[in-house]
Amino acid sequence: MRDTSAPPGFSLRRLGYGVEMIGALGNSKQFGFYWQREQQYLGPVFTYVLSQNWSARVEPAFGLSDVSDPIVLRMRLAYSIEHVFHH
Repeated sequence: MRDTSAPPGFSLRRLGYGVEMIGALGNSKQFGFYWQREQQYLGPVFTYVLSQNWSARVEPAFGLSDVSDPIVLRMRLAYSIEHVFHH
């Protein structure tokens, strides 16, 4: 039988990571990348599970296109109410 206890508060087992690309893919008339007119970003994503319901996420993204900001930092603190919908 597997151990289902939660990992310690400061544990790499609580860390999630990935890569995200953020940006536009054209408009309603034409699909594609337009580097001179649309912002495009690429960067790592880190999520840390604080508890059964709480998580924190940090996403530093680096500008790729001519009109992008050099860096964008997005942060999120989330509370899950998933247990409300399960019987």
